[in-house]
Amino acid sequence: MTRIVGYVVCSSPPVGQPGTGYTYILGGNGLFLDAHNSLMGVRIPLADAPVRGLPPLEPYIWLVHGKVPSHLLDLVVSACSARADQEVYAAIVWEGEYGIRIPSQDCTAGSIKYETAPNTVVNLHSHPGKLGAFFSGTDNRDDQGFQVSVVVAEVSRLIPCARARVCLYGYFWEIPLAQVFEGPLSVREGPVDE
Repeated sequence: MTRIVGYVVCSSPPVGQPGTGYTYILGGNGLFLDAHNSLMGVRIPLADAPVRGLPPLEPYIWLVHGKVPSHLLDLVVSACSARADQEVYAAIVWEGEYGIRIPSQDCTAGSIKYETAPNTVVNLHSHPGKLGAFFSGTDNRDDQGFQVSVVVAEVSRLIPCARARVCLYGYFWEIPLAQVFEGPLSVREGPVDE
């Protein structure tokens, strides 16, 4: 029987059955969530806990087609800076190569409504003006799919900042921008929430 959600204990041999959508994995250092699709594979930490007798696991993100060229982030940041008084949304998609899609959107200084693009690997949105880099409750509600999400902030400053996280069906794992983008970045890494 095929199951969307799986549960596995990381023992030798593993006990349980992986899911076709995602799999909870119990390792020696806690609980993780593992998922793969045609664009990426991830294992994100959910809860730290020592579990004697099981090997520890490491979180990871693996982009099937390699890291995203950083110049694509630069182009999105430029578009956000050009419209610094409102939120802007863009998607980095895979269509034989990485590219940017900016769908039709309704933008204000405090909100944005947009349509998601097929084959989205990274969704990006900006915060207007000098507003900081953080993921809001609205972002948490919007980011329910399986992709990387980036918030670009302080777009009216000379050097904006940004933060990235893996979004996995309502679970989130913040990661450094360098795990997603290849090459030098034109933004500062935003502070991570504690």
